[in-house]
Amino acid sequence: MQKVLAVLFAGFIAAGAVHAAEPVRTAPQSYVGVGVSSVDYVGAATKASPKVFTGYQIKPQLALEAGAVDLKNGYGMYIAVKPSLPLSEKLSAYGKVGVGQTRRQPLPAAPTPLGKKNDTGAYGAFGLQYSISPNAAVTLEVERLPREKPSALKPNVWTLALQFLF
Repeated sequence: MQKVLAVLFAGFIAAGAVHAAEPVRTAPQSYVGVGVSSVDYVGAATKASPKVFTGYQIKPQLALEAGAVDLKNGYGMYIAVKPSLPLSEKLSAYGKVGVGQTRRQPLPAAPTPLGKKNDTGAYGAFGLQYSISPNAAVTLEVERLPREKPSALKPNVWTLALQFLF
């Protein structure tokens, strides 16, 4: 899974760089993004993990989005509705509401309840997006991944990402 995410990450960066300078098209638009997420486990250090996502802007302030993040011993994925609110010409706030799933391998030293492999449930996020060009933006968000208690995975994930509109 890590190799697949690394290849997608490199491809999105290359494609995004090519399209970032193109003129803006009117809505609807598609977008892709790559990012770095913080993944925390109980009793372990925070680790940086790759994240990829794609979306479709139905209106300037409403999009549908799907994404995946590497959890180091598994992965998380989601599909969500993403409404946004412009705060200035280049800065906007947004939220995401949807459904997500985490899949992970049991941690070797964890008791059986902490080794649950699949969790499906509500997914949510909120963040800020800053447009660096007409077709590129930087986002900072906090996501809430689905998980059952007790779990070795901490539910909140911080992500810094680049987003490219097409």
